[in-house]
Amino acid sequence: MVNYIFKDKYEDEVEIGKIVCLAQTYKKHAEEMNSNITKEPLLFLKPSSSVIFNENSIIIPSKSKCIHHEVELGVVIGKKCKDINQKYAENYILGYLLVLDITARDIQSEAKKMDGLGQYQKDLIHFLQLVKWF
Repeated sequence: MVNYIFKDKYEDEVEIGKIVCLAQTYKKHAEEMNSNITKEPLLFLKPSSSVIFNENSIIIPSKSKCIHHEVELGVVIGKKCKDINQKYAENYILGYLLVLDITARDIQSEAKKMDGLGQYQKDLIHFLQLVKWF
């Protein structure tokens, strides 16, 4: 497992387990990408092998010629939980991260033809950079 050491605020290493992401959270961007906009949030997972840290380099696949990035807010959940009432949700948050999410749009476009979402390119190694703990 990959661990993150939060040097500024948290003394221990935190194991990076499940990375749950939301797609199409910015309607205008989804429209620019000609995506079908869903009523409910679209969730997808990233493996811990996609994570790199601030001092590491993003590795761009040689077969990609179209790389995009998005700056995201990462929420670190510090306790196991399921179906938490919104009123108690913040009791499970350990902290927040600034995240650089990388997308190989050309690979995603081809993958969308196969799975509808383009999930394959989201699993690429070194495509999720954890930048800053706050």
